[in-house]
Amino acid sequence: MDNRHPSVPPSSPGSGGYEKRDLSARAIGIFGVALAVVVVLTLLVAAWMLGFFASWQAQRDMPPSPLATTRAGVPEPRLQVDPIKDLRSLRATEDKILMSYGWVNRDAGIVRIPIERAMQLLVERGLPRPATSERAPAAQNRGGTQ
Repeated sequence: MDNRHPSVPPSSPGSGGYEKRDLSARAIGIFGVALAVVVVLTLLVAAWMLGFFASWQAQRDMPPSPLATTRAGVPEPRLQVDPIKDLRSLRATEDKILMSYGWVNRDAGIVRIPIERAMQLLVERGLPRPATSERAPAAQNRGGTQ
């Protein structure tokens, strides 16, 4: 009985163990060179198109306005070097205002007093009562039942 597979060609003593007629090195070389030429030509065409369309767009663009190039400077302070020191300074200034006497509006007679003194006066005098007028009963009648 013959154990050889029908698709395997019989090997002859001088054949070298492989088929030499399927692929040729010359065809592979020609294909590689052609592929390299096509890739290089494609890159050259793409570079030319990029330059062409960039110059075409530059011709279509309007020149920028002279006002577009001028920038307003950033107002001071541009950099906060020591934020903790700045916060302490701000709080010290606020505390000085809140804990001292001073005029808010001299013409209107409005003064500023320290918070502690304002709380003492509130405890001594109580909350101010709203001024009673003839409109007060009418306001009460609107909110209640009629």
